[in-house]
Amino acid sequence: MKKLFLSLVAAIVAATASYAQNTLVATLSHGEDITMFYGTNALKNAMNAAQSGDVINLSGGGFQATNITKAVTLRGTGIDVAAPTYINGDFTINIPSDDTNRLSMEGVRCTGSITMKGTFNNPYFVKSHFYNFYYNDNPIIKNAMFANCRITNKYLLNGASTVQFINSYVSGFTNGDQTNTAASFINCLIKPQSYYLNAYSQYRPENIINSQLLNCIIFTDSSFPQSNQLPASSIATNCVSITFDNLFGTQTANTCNSTATFAQLFKDFTGAYSDSQTFELTDEASATYLGNDGTEVGLYGGMLPYTSTPSYPQITKMNVANKATADGKLSVEIEVSAAE
Repeated sequence: MKKLFLSLVAAIVAATASYAQNTLVATLSHGEDITMFYGTNALKNAMNAAQSGDVINLSGGGFQATNITKAVTLRGTGIDVAAPTYINGDFTINIPSDDTNRLSMEGVRCTGSITMKGTFNNPYFVKSHFYNFYYNDNPIIKNAMFANCRITNKYLLNGASTVQFINSYVSGFTNGDQTNTAASFINCLIKPQSYYLNAYSQYRPENIINSQLLNCIIFTDSSFPQSNQLPASSIATNCVSITFDNLFGTQTANTCNSTATFAQLFKDFTGAYSDSQTFELTDEASATYLGNDGTEVGLYGGMLPYTSTPSYPQITKMNVANKATADGKLSVEIEVSAAE
């Protein structure tokens, strides 16, 4: 209970500093010790001072990227709040193989490319926004998990690695190693795309190799139908395709896959990504296109419906009295919200 209280205090301290000073703050929690760093290099300085298992809370604003070499818990303010947390620039994640802690990242917007290297297990990315995600130097990264995330450009899987996406938007997924890697997608929106784009190979669902797709929507933003198919090494169940005329041609007859249009499925999404899109299904579509669990396909079905609200407390309102009362007390009103 004491550790939980200290984590909450650290989050409030960081948010309070942001409210009061409009300054970038990284708050490092190590056991009962709390250290604060300021400015665009605050994340780098906190990471240098951190030990594996520590928690780093970031205020809203743009922090300079730094390589992550320790299994820390990194928490931002959220990706859709009035003052999101940004990590600007490219960086590498390379956790030592003997580190038994779990790397966790939540509530941040990463604007550059992230490259995963080395050998480690169970990194967890949740309620975050990413641009590019790469694997390099034949890594072995087992059971990477993305939940309620948005990957808006590319995800290149490589090395002897495995990954799971849950209720996430995934653009440009490519399996670069056809034998040693595996991926699973549950209630996701997936835009397949070739790693090397040209006029003849922009939409390549055949690169979704060794994958399980469950209750997903697979689409392109092409204005004309695509004839590409999922590979036979992947299995799609209760999925819906848009702008592919034979996406499930290699799949067995009992997998309940179907084809629809953007207008039949979505309230306002037409294939082109923007941060303002909610990717919500129409009332008719949510009752018609169902996954194997009886809930709607796509981001808002399943056991973990999409939300970008962080799971830890966030200050949404704070009022501090101008002066203390006669008995020396200062009135402070704080409103905190968190995902259920």
